[in-house]
Amino acid sequence: MIAKKRFYLKCPYCESKYVIRFGQYKNKQIYFCKNCGKKYTNQKPKNKIYDQKIINDAISNYNLGNSIDETVKILNKKYKIKVPNSTINSWITQYSKICSFRKIRSNVLSYYKNKKEIVKSFSFKHNGCTYNFIYHRPKLEMYCKGFPSLLRFITKMKDECPNIFFNRKNKYSQLKLEIKSRKEGRFNQACKLASFCLKSCSRDSKSHSIVEKFMLINDKSTIACELPVWFWEKYVDLGICGHIDILQVRKGNIYIMDYKLDASKDNGENVSSQLFLFATGLSFRTKIPLTRFRCAWFDESNYYEFNPSEQDFSFKFKNKLYFRKI
Repeated sequence: MIAKKRFYLKCPYCESKYVIRFGQYKNKQIYFCKNCGKKYTNQKPKNKIYDQKIINDAISNYNLGNSIDETVKILNKKYKIKVPNSTINSWITQYSKICSFRKIRSNVLSYYKNKKEIVKSFSFKHNGCTYNFIYHRPKLEMYCKGFPSLLRFITKMKDECPNIFFNRKNKYSQLKLEIKSRKEGRFNQACKLASFCLKSCSRDSKSHSIVEKFMLINDKSTIACELPVWFWEKYVDLGICGHIDILQVRKGNIYIMDYKLDASKDNGENVSSQLFLFATGLSFRTKIPLTRFRCAWFDESNYYEFNPSEQDFSFKFKNKLYFRKI
């Protein structure tokens, strides 16, 4: 009989905390990892030779269009280590359910022979901070056929982003909306990706950028990270700007997502407020109805989502109360 989840247990293969008891064998407790699908006892796994950072880099370089032979050379140059082709191939196969880009990799590479054209990156310096805006050109073109205005907005960002507006300190985080969204956590693909890639991260300060870049390269739904968004609300004479952590297109909707170090402990109203404003801003800029957006925040174990078009909200600005009632 399967027991309850034991989040304090760590998988020795992928270090995920999403582990459950899975019966016993010869008086030994068997555990099952929901993240990587491995079964094990409390003994350490054998033949774990390579650091997780090398495994992550191998999969990412392969999904950036490099062949296995080219990936071997990249790892050898970076880590001064010779990884057999068969080992890299086994990693790619073993983690294909988590790194779902493999499903569309061959299709992408058939149209994009130049690997340098796959991922585009630009840096913006806003309010004294540097934001690395990146987008995946093949996925953007594949998934945004139904959202041509979003495609144009992202591809023209380098030339059309109003830096002056961002330097006025009109941040989304400075406006707090009172949103009563229901907070129900679940475990999904975003959690798996975060858990997998963060095994190579030892500093919390780097976790956001690591999760964002890894998902952009290895997840089939993620199309952009650190996307600048801005708009001016004329009814309240208020300008707002910010950067969307992760942008996805899946199930016919646009997902605005934020990775949090501990999503279950975050103030749901504060996060919901910021994500709602991001969705409103992007809807305004692209003329895409708010009904086509979804907002979500997540960590390695929990994923929370809401529909911004179904939310009531209220806020106070310049001693005036504003609200929307669905």
